[in-house]
Amino acid sequence: MAQTHSKRTRSKRVASLQLEPSVLSRWLRQFLTGRTLLQSSVALVAALLIIVTLRGWLPPFSFREGQIPERDVVARVAFEVYDEGQTEQNRREKRRGELCLYENRPQPIFRLLDAIKSRVVLLLDSTPYEDLTEEQLAALEALRPQPVDGVTPDDKENLQALRSLFAGPNKLDDGKFQQALGDILKTFAGTGLLQSLSHDSEQGMQRSILVFPVGLPDEGVVVNVALVRHADVAVELPQKLVEGFQKYYTTPDAVPVAKMVSGYIARNLPVTLSYRQDLSEKVRLKAEESVEAAYVNYIPTVSKLAEAGKPITRAKELPLLHAEYDAWIAKLSWGETLFRLLAFSGMLAAIYLLCGIYVYYQYDRTLLTEPTNLIRLLGLAVVTCVLCRYAAPDPMRAEIVPLILCAIIMTITFGRQVALLMTTCLCLIITLGLGLDIGGFVTLCSGTCAAVLFLGRIRTRTKLIYVGLAAGVIVALTHLGVDTVLGKLNSAIVAAETNSSNLTIDWTWLLPSLGGEALRLGGFTLLATALMTGLLPFIEKLFGVQTDLSLLELGDASHPLLRQLAQRAPGTYNHSINVAAIAEAAADSIGAHGLLTRVGAYFHDIGKMFKPNYFIENQEQGGNCHDTLQPAMSTLVIIAHVKDGADLGRQHRLPKPIIDFIEQHHGTTLVEYFYREAAKRSQADPNKEEVSETSFRYPGPKPQTLEAAVLMLSDSVESASRTLVEPTSSRIQNLVDQIAMKKLLDGQFDQCGLTLQQLDRLKSSLVKSLTAIYHGRVKYSGQASA
Repeated sequence: MAQTHSKRTRSKRVASLQLEPSVLSRWLRQFLTGRTLLQSSVALVAALLIIVTLRGWLPPFSFREGQIPERDVVARVAFEVYDEGQTEQNRREKRRGELCLYENRPQPIFRLLDAIKSRVVLLLDSTPYEDLTEEQLAALEALRPQPVDGVTPDDKENLQALRSLFAGPNKLDDGKFQQALGDILKTFAGTGLLQSLSHDSEQGMQRSILVFPVGLPDEGVVVNVALVRHADVAVELPQKLVEGFQKYYTTPDAVPVAKMVSGYIARNLPVTLSYRQDLSEKVRLKAEESVEAAYVNYIPTVSKLAEAGKPITRAKELPLLHAEYDAWIAKLSWGETLFRLLAFSGMLAAIYLLCGIYVYYQYDRTLLTEPTNLIRLLGLAVVTCVLCRYAAPDPMRAEIVPLILCAIIMTITFGRQVALLMTTCLCLIITLGLGLDIGGFVTLCSGTCAAVLFLGRIRTRTKLIYVGLAAGVIVALTHLGVDTVLGKLNSAIVAAETNSSNLTIDWTWLLPSLGGEALRLGGFTLLATALMTGLLPFIEKLFGVQTDLSLLELGDASHPLLRQLAQRAPGTYNHSINVAAIAEAAADSIGAHGLLTRVGAYFHDIGKMFKPNYFIENQEQGGNCHDTLQPAMSTLVIIAHVKDGADLGRQHRLPKPIIDFIEQHHGTTLVEYFYREAAKRSQADPNKEEVSETSFRYPGPKPQTLEAAVLMLSDSVESASRTLVEPTSSRIQNLVDQIAMKKLLDGQFDQCGLTLQQLDRLKSSLVKSLTAIYHGRVKYSGQASA
């Protein structure tokens, strides 16, 4: 049957063309993948946390204690400041103007009447003055008038006047005496009496008090202090009694008798008023609460907040500057705030982009592609910003401490290049976020860069202290140099001249001002490294890294796994020790981590302790366990030591880099002996299937680091060198070349970044180490060959 073909139009032919997607399309497609979205989310969350921590939408407060402004600082907006001193003064005045409460108990005053009357009765008989009894004389003495101009009236005259007044119709019990004296005593009872005030001028008014009956503070009356104080009452008392007696007695004898009674009362005035501290304090507190707070108003562009050339003090200028800053922030429009937020976010985005491009294309892209590494990197940056935010304000001003800690942690965890890049960016973010000047940025950068460059390998506990000392000196000198370049030194000298009474420089003020800040920054740098010494074990656990200190502890021969390996598989243990020795030297020759390689070599074959007799180095002469096994089964037994070793390392909580050595030291290499044996048997039996090479390879992964590649090659050449009958230098050289070429051609070094130049240096180091191990010895006569 004939088949017809329809002719396509031009539009269909154009539509059928498949063009290469654009770069933007590829990036967008890659961004929409799950892992990329996770990484972007982590970066976005970190950026938001930094913005919130540093308040990126607000201008920072840029003044600090001790800072010397180059020009006068005036108010930008109108604001008022609470005047604590004036408010306290107003409250003090209010307290002074309040009446203090005194409680009146008048009973002792009324008992005076009976006491006077009883003494007068004793003297009213007709006994002559010379014959008076002692009791009568005592009564007469008690009634003696007060001296007038230093002259005391005669007792005989007083006695005669007393008997004359109360003789005849004016008897003592006719009620006139009680009425005349009672009028005065009632007045005293109503107002009360006191010796002196029990409160001072700071506690209340001194001219008047509030007197109230017992238990009735609401019924108090205001009383002039002169009316209740003994000294004042005693002065006015004689005249009042004379007037009172003359009201009831018309004879002249009433005046001396009144003076006699007034003398007794003046000498025996009781205290009936008691100061109530509790009630008076309540009144004072209520009065204080009614006082309104006092404020000082400041006018924009007029009011001076800090003077040029004078250091800002915490007691005076700094509170004013804070108040002005808060008022200025409160008046910012939402547009200004949004613009500031966009600018700060743009800066973070630029830093993200530049750092990300460098790390991705020039350093190690796994820091960005692996979510765990990215979270650790950005998490450390966020924590550093948070710590700087709370350590920066006065009086501590210790933002350099978190930055130094961050620099050391990043150097240990991610390497020097990333540490230098990230800490410099963090210094910039902190400088802009906290309002520091260019001098502060340079000082912070000098501290972090010095810590990164001086750190190196941490093989002793004192290494961090030495790093802190060196970095502290650099920070102090840098701070002094930057102050000189920026002209702050000249400002400090002018301020020192201003503070001096004459026109000479006050060096006693200037030297602490200049050197104190430098020493403080240097001391904080040393403090950061000292803190890092204690934090180092926790940092290693948190970030999964090992310093030389932890590696030295891990490589101790008394480690439980190494002791078990020496007991169960002594041949493997001896092999591991030899591999560690040659691998460390080889790693050092190419700039890799030699100590890490040595410790990894100690543990790389710990999986062999489960079945030690299946490995040639542990077999005794006379038998081979593999003779009774099929090649495929023997291969499974040999390959299993990798998985068994990794499981055993995880069980004993070995660090991840050590477990990586266990898993990668064979890569995906071929178990050649048993593969060839299986191929030979397959060729001899035509009914068998062809042997697959994949079944005789280790599961991998291939070496991911230079150290793992060094261990792989060292392990292979050390094992193979044992088969040499006469291990001369040339034979060892030939053996190492063959094994290295085989690994290279097999693609085992494809994922570790090992270059051919490094491989050449690696081979040279291995040849030297093996030649030293198998060096020739002098053969003595009669000595058997070794």
